[in-house]
Amino acid sequence: CPKCRAVDLLEVGFGTERVEAELQSIMPQARIARLDRDTAIDRRRYIKVLREVHQGGIDILVGTQMIAKGHHFPGVNLVGVIWADASLSLPDYRAAERTFQLLTQVFGRAGRGERPGRVLVQTHHPEHYSILNSRDNDYEAMFNSELVMRRTLQYPPFSRLINLRFSGEREDKVRQAVTLMAEAVKPYCRKGLAMLGPAPSPLARLRGRYRWQLLLKGEAGTLHAASAFLQQRARKAGFPGGVKMTVDVDPENML
Repeated sequence: CPKCRAVDLLEVGFGTERVEAELQSIMPQARIARLDRDTAIDRRRYIKVLREVHQGGIDILVGTQMIAKGHHFPGVNLVGVIWADASLSLPDYRAAERTFQLLTQVFGRAGRGERPGRVLVQTHHPEHYSILNSRDNDYEAMFNSELVMRRTLQYPPFSRLINLRFSGEREDKVRQAVTLMAEAVKPYCRKGLAMLGPAPSPLARLRGRYRWQLLLKGEAGTLHAASAFLQQRARKAGFPGGVKMTVDVDPENML
């Protein structure tokens, strides 16, 4: 801690509720509302907040990316983006693309009425091409930068992907199963297949089940031959401890 020099730090994070509380303490007279997954569960409350925004009954609306998409707020002329590069840290080769998409949508919320809009962005990576290109609304520059990255690392569209996900109630059994499959696929690596992992999934535990994954990258023919071989092997041998394997071709969600 920079103040007391203690080393026992606790990562408390922050969310929309914390941001709302901070704003309320700084501007106690402001009319502040929040829209996120928790508040949107109540549809009547969700519609009520949107109606109040349109009618000018709310000064500050705090929310997640759900308020960035598809809404027309003509009275909004200032938008603030907190931790704009959060999605850049996700283990997904499309992280920069999705950051650009989200920021472009957010920027479009400001200045939709008669008055011009302004956007303030908080970021740890102001030099990143997805941040700069979204600021400049430069789709072509974003496309070219992203294409260079994907060609260099041989990610789609310059290759195909298959993500093998393993889940089970006991982590040691899950790790054993994914390790067996990783060993089995190694002969295909000599034919041009790249294997990333095995490793715990970014969401390492979900609904009481431990999750590991094995990402295969390469040319379509070799990739699908390896996938078919692994699925056949799994059907014949099975996995210990009720472990399940899921084959995700051209995965949309890397988490």
